[in-house]
Amino acid sequence: MFLFRNLLKKYFSSFVYFYRFLRYRILIVLSLSVAVGTLDAFGLTMFLPLLELADGSNTASGKGLGHLSFIVNGLNAIGIEITLIVALLILLIFFSLKGLMQYFSLSYNAVVSQYFISTLRLRLTNLFTHYSFKAFVSSDMGHIQNAFTNEVSRVNTAYKAYSDGIQQLIMTFIYMLFVVLIDWKFAILVMIGGLIANLAYSSIYKKTKKESALLTKHNTGFHKAIIQYIHNFKYLKATGFLSNYSQKLQDSIKRIESTNKRIEILNAVISSTREPMMIAVVVLVIILQIYIFNGKLSTILMSLLLFYRALNQLMNFQKSYNSFLANSGSIDNIIGFENSLVLSTEKDGAVEFNTFQEEIQLDKVNFGYNQNDLILKNINLHILKNKSIAFVGESGSGKTTLVNLISGLLPITSGNLSIDKQNINNLKKETYQKRIGYIAQEPVVFNDTIFNNITFWAEPTNNNLKRFQKAIEQAAIKEFIDNLDKKELTLLGNNGINLSGGQKQRISIARELYKEIDILFLDEATSALDSETEKEIQYNIDKLKGKYTIIIIAHRLSTVKNVDTLYLMDKGAIIDNGTFDELLEKSNRFKRMVELQDIIN
Repeated sequence: MFLFRNLLKKYFSSFVYFYRFLRYRILIVLSLSVAVGTLDAFGLTMFLPLLELADGSNTASGKGLGHLSFIVNGLNAIGIEITLIVALLILLIFFSLKGLMQYFSLSYNAVVSQYFISTLRLRLTNLFTHYSFKAFVSSDMGHIQNAFTNEVSRVNTAYKAYSDGIQQLIMTFIYMLFVVLIDWKFAILVMIGGLIANLAYSSIYKKTKKESALLTKHNTGFHKAIIQYIHNFKYLKATGFLSNYSQKLQDSIKRIESTNKRIEILNAVISSTREPMMIAVVVLVIILQIYIFNGKLSTILMSLLLFYRALNQLMNFQKSYNSFLANSGSIDNIIGFENSLVLSTEKDGAVEFNTFQEEIQLDKVNFGYNQNDLILKNINLHILKNKSIAFVGESGSGKTTLVNLISGLLPITSGNLSIDKQNINNLKKETYQKRIGYIAQEPVVFNDTIFNNITFWAEPTNNNLKRFQKAIEQAAIKEFIDNLDKKELTLLGNNGINLSGGQKQRISIARELYKEIDILFLDEATSALDSETEKEIQYNIDKLKGKYTIIIIAHRLSTVKNVDTLYLMDKGAIIDNGTFDELLEKSNRFKRMVELQDIIN
């Protein structure tokens, strides 16, 4: 069994990959193909008795059927003679059953194909949901987007081509088996000729697979460039670099076009040459059968009818196989992407977190993306419930990284981080993070209605509507919403294009307050706003003091004058702490920062 599995993985790796998702379903698909092919082949064999009856006989003997003569002999044994009417009725029954079975086969194939693509997307989505933030920050965004969109679709195309190809091979085998049973010499000659013809295409298959891998690489590069093109559109437009970057995209598009064109040309070579080549084989075999092996023309014609069916299936297989190869690079890409997600799955605890009750404690905490290059060093911190604190310091001092540790986005390298005396590693991260509100410098706004943006697509029940109203009042955006024509049903556009910076921040604040949170993180939440809007939002945030545990990252020191404790950071360490006035008094570094921003009084 172990040897069999290794052989499967080595020579039939794609089948193993598809079987992983489909299990018994793929076997049912193949079984239905066997049933369709067998019924069709039995139906075709009834043409030989018809040819015999066409010579003027009243009944058919079935001698020309070779080893398939048991069909006629069996019917004769139960008293049924093969007359013209009987032969036609049997022909009709076989093809009717074949039609019915083909309907089931095609319908089931469609169901299985949709199941495969759905299962693959669900698996990738589930894995990405548990993808660690530490791995995410160093990931290639273009690769991720390409995997979720273009590559998944190409894998589904590869599955369809692979499934079709196997079914076509099965049909080819069945037809050729019937040819062997009727006239084995004719069958052997045709198979030898077909094998020689198929070998002629081996170099084309290799080229197609190589081009497929190249296409995957080009698609990933294009998606990466598109993400940056859209994200940095404003900057590129304002600085006149849009045309330069557009040229980069055009070059990428041309590379994709060129690769696709080469793949299509290879397909065209196969499509245009395979039939003439196989017909040449058939012509040569018929000549050999009649003039060398003294074969009967009626038997040859019957074998030829079955062979022609096999030929069609073989030609379809070659087309399907080349289509599979053209998309096979995406299978390797998705397998690699899936493995990277599995390897970087976030470790989670088992303890449910219900609500923040006492304190957050950090003892001798260190963090680095590798052991030899620490970003945070020996952090000792004590945050009490419903207190407000702020981290200040120059860019690169470790403020955002520290907040990412406290929020559970990043794992500590060493030391201890506990929430209500429970080690954060023991907590179910999602239950803890659901009690967290997070407002960043660039607000997160979805292309949807105001209500859905704030409630995160909650049902508009009476209770949820009341919570919505309370949240927009606390965020000081109720008046703005009430003055809109469609009120909370107003669409905000892509990334909140219909809102000002202040309105976006208020939407973000309202969303976090709607969630009924315990801890509110503000990461440079007002630094991108004008002074008047900043003061208004700061006033609303100050009103939340004492109701939530508020943790702020700030460059503008005016926004943190009223917090309970300020922590001054430098090069990944906390070098001082106290109230605003206490730090101003005892820290020369903090005093210089304040003087530079000219915010005293």
